[in-house]
Amino acid sequence: MNPVIALVGRPNVGKSTLFNRLTRSRDALVADLPGLTRDRHYGEGRVGERPFLVIDTGGFEPVAKEGIMHEMAKQTKQAVVEADVVIFIVDGRQGLAPHDKTITDFLRKSGRSVLLVVNKSEGMKYTSVTADFYELGMGDPYVISAAHGDGVADLVEESLNIAFAQRPDQEEITDPAGSGIKLAIVGRPNVGKSTLVNTLLGEERVIALICQVQPAIRLKFRLNVRASITR
Repeated sequence: MNPVIALVGRPNVGKSTLFNRLTRSRDALVADLPGLTRDRHYGEGRVGERPFLVIDTGGFEPVAKEGIMHEMAKQTKQAVVEADVVIFIVDGRQGLAPHDKTITDFLRKSGRSVLLVVNKSEGMKYTSVTADFYELGMGDPYVISAAHGDGVADLVEESLNIAFAQRPDQEEITDPAGSGIKLAIVGRPNVGKSTLVNTLLGEERVIALICQVQPAIRLKFRLNVRASITR
């Protein structure tokens, strides 16, 4: 199975922008609005001969107890469970926020390999943009600009090196191009589309709340069906 990289961080730090760059797509909507991404969003990337899977997540509040933020936190926590490497993204222009410390505490307990990444660093010196984030105790931060691509290639290379080092005996497996069928679930608001998707997948994969408008997401799953004929 290919390595899995999860993108985690508080709202508006550039997770979806980095997701689009890693997948060379525009699958994730990008806007200066908190809460635009809510469900886990999967995409495929490749560096040379090494393919990988990347997971975009919503703004993370690990201690949220109810409402949409709690549901988003559940999605992010599941992404961390699935990941080989977590890229923890912080905002170099806003600096260290209390929320970053809360996320750090969660990630430190997760047992996953974590790379601290300072985004939005274009035009800034390494020492000035990273100084505050050493307080998190997560080692030397990587400095990137997801919007411009600065530092992204080195970040992905290091992420894949870590992932493969953790499971050297596993072979890379990719799905054949064009395999399976494509199924779209559509309908007017609040008719149960998300609930149907969750039922098919057997997990709470999509947040199902009233009047929560979200961008379309693409999911891969295998469904075992036993046909029966009634005479």
